[in-house]
Amino acid sequence: MYTVIFSKSADKDIISIVKHVAAENPEAAKKLGSSLLDLTLSLDSMPYRGSKVKKRRGVLKLIHGNYLIYYRVNEDKKTVEVLSFKHGARMK
Repeated sequence: MYTVIFSKSADKDIISIVKHVAAENPEAAKKLGSSLLDLTLSLDSMPYRGSKVKKRRGVLKLIHGNYLIYYRVNEDKKTVEVLSFKHGARMK
């Protein structure tokens, strides 16, 4: 098992995402926030299931609907560091 840790940037990202969605639909925001966190926390048992990110060595990503979860695995410390949550349409 790995320990999942969140960078300050990832913390800010998820709060921003949930606030943005909550402005239109509070219930959807709650469900989205929960599902993003559940998927992210499940990396404790399967950290390498994400795909490699080109041009960012050692970084993996998971896709959840329109959202991307970027993270890296530290084998020595048995941790998964969540780097950021991004909306796919805002990546360009």
